[in-house]
Amino acid sequence: MKRIIYKLDNALERLTEQVTSVLLLIIVLVVLYSVLMRYVFNHPPFWSDRISIFANIGMILFGLSLTVRSGELISMQALYEKISPAFALYLDATWNGIILIFSMVYAWYGLDAAVNMPGQYWDFQEFCIDLGIAQNGPENFLLTFFKSLENIVGYAVRPFCVDGAIPQKYLAMLMPISGILLVIASIGVIIRDAKEIIAMRQ
Repeated sequence: MKRIIYKLDNALERLTEQVTSVLLLIIVLVVLYSVLMRYVFNHPPFWSDRISIFANIGMILFGLSLTVRSGELISMQALYEKISPAFALYLDATWNGIILIFSMVYAWYGLDAAVNMPGQYWDFQEFCIDLGIAQNGPENFLLTFFKSLENIVGYAVRPFCVDGAIPQKYLAMLMPISGILLVIASIGVIIRDAKEIIAMRQ
C-alpha cells in the first residue's frame, strides 16, 4: 500500500512539473508571437497579454506545490543559523502545518469561488467565433499564415466558449486544483518532518 501511494505521489509530482513547464513554454511562445505580430506586421493580437497572464498565474500556483515539496520556500535563514537543528526541525514542522491549514482553506474557498461564478466571461472572439481568414495577397503571406494558426487554435478553444466568450470559472478552477496540490504536498512534508523528529528522539 505504501509503495502504491509513493508511486502515485511521484506521478502527481511529475505531472505537476510537466504542466508547469508547458505553461512556461506557452508564456514564452505567446510573448514572442505578440512581439512579432506587433512590431513586424503591425497587427498585435488582443488576446496575447491575457493568455500570458493566465499562464503565468497557473505556473505560479502549480509551482508553489513543487516548492513546498522540495522545502525551498523562503525562510529566515539567519534565524535557522542561530538555533539548534532540533529546534529548527520543530519550527519547520510547525511552518508546514500552517501551510497545510492555509492550503485547505484556500482549496475550499477557491472551489466555492469557481463554482459560484456564473455570468462572468472573458472576451475571446478571435478564438470563440470563426471570423475566417483574410486574404491579404502574396505580400502578406506570413500574416495570413499566422492568422491561420490563430484560427486553428480557435477550433480547439471553441467547445469551451459561451456566446463568443470564455467563462471566468475555467481560470478560477486553478485555485481549488492548486489548493489540492498544496494540501497533498503539505501532508507529504509533514510526514517527512514527523519521521525526522521520531528518528531524532531515538
